Amino acid sequence: MQYQHTFAFPLIALLAFSAAACGSDPAGENRGGGGTGGAGASGTGGTGASGTGGSAGVGGTTATGGTAGDGGACFPVLCPDGNSYGCGDCIDNDGDGLVDDKDPECLGPCDNTEGPVLLTGTPGETGNQCGADCYFDRGNGSGSGECKWDRRCDPLEPKDACTYDPDLIGAQNYCPAVQPELCEQGCGALTPNGCDCFGCCTFPALDGGYVFLGSYIGNDGTCTLDDLDDPALCRPCTPAGNCLNTCERCEICLGKPTIPDDCFPGTGGSGGMGGGGTGGDGGGLRCPIEKQACGLPGDPACPAGAFCLTGCCTDIVVQ
Repeated sequence: MQYQHTFAFPLIALLAFSAAACGSDPAGENRGGGGTGGAGASGTGGTGASGTGGSAGVGGTTATGGTAGDGGACFPVLCPDGNSYGCGDCIDNDGDGLVDDKDPECLGPCDNTEGPVLLTGTPGETGNQCGADCYFDRGNGSGSGECKWDRRCDPLEPKDACTYDPDLIGAQNYCPAVQPELCEQGCGALTPNGCDCFGCCTFPALDGGYVFLGSYIGNDGTCTLDDLDDPALCRPCTPAGNCLNTCERCEICLGKPTIPDDCFPGTGGSGGMGGGGTGGDGGGLRCPIEKQACGLPGDPACPAGAFCLTGCCTDIVVQ
C-alpha cells in the first residue's frame, strides 16, 4: 500500500475483498481435531491450559494443533453516507455463492453490485461528463474536499467524448497536482490496493497496465474480470498519481488474493510500507501497523463496523 506523497493516506481484491461484513464467528469459538482438552488451569490428558494435541473444551483455549473456527456470522457494513449497499448487506445478491467481501467482484462497502461488471452501481461521476470524483464512495458532486479529476487529462482517453487536453493537467478545478485533504481522508480509506481513487486499476493479468473499471459502450458497463485484456471492454487508463494506492508485493490487491510465503512474520522478515522490508525477499507489511490483516485463511474477522478491503480491516466512518 505505497501511496504517492501527494496523497499519503493515513496509516489506515478483484480480488480478496474480505470484511467484517462477513467475518468469523464473533465469539471466537475454536474447533480442533484432537482429544478432549481442558478448559481452565488443567486439561484432560495433559497439564496446563490444554492437553497436548487436543482441542479446547467449550470455553477453553485452543490446544496445540487446534484451529480457529470459521463462523458464518455476518454484520452489515454501512457506506459513509449511512446506507447499506449490495456488497455490505450480507446477501448473495448475484447468486454465485459468495457474499459481500468474499465476492471478488465487490469493490468495497459502497459497491451496489456483486458483478459481473465492475461498476459500483452508485454515482461516481459528477454532472460534468468528463469530470470524476471518488469512484468507490456513494454519491457525487463538487462539495468541499471532493476528489477532483477530469478524464480529458488522460492521454489514453478511457471515456468516449473526453478527448485528451494537456492544458488541463495541473489545473486546480480539473486535474490538480495535489488532491484536497478531504479526498485523502474520505476516498483514501475506500480505494482498493491497485487503484487510484477514480477507478483506474491494475491487475496481475495486465502486467503493469491499468484499466478503467467504469468502462462503457453506450449505456452499458463492459469491464468484467473475464475481459481485463480486452481494451474494447476494459478501456486502458492512466492512474492519477496523486491518489494512487499502489499494489505492493506483500499486499492483497485486486486480482491478487494471495501473497508470497515470505511476506508472513517469521518466514523472511517484514518491513515498512511499500515493501521495503528488513529481511526476506522483498519483505513488506500486508497492512499499515495500526490495521488488522484479514482475508487469508487463519486471519481473524474484522470487528463489527469495519470492512476488510484488499486484506486490511478498514473502519468505515459514517458522515
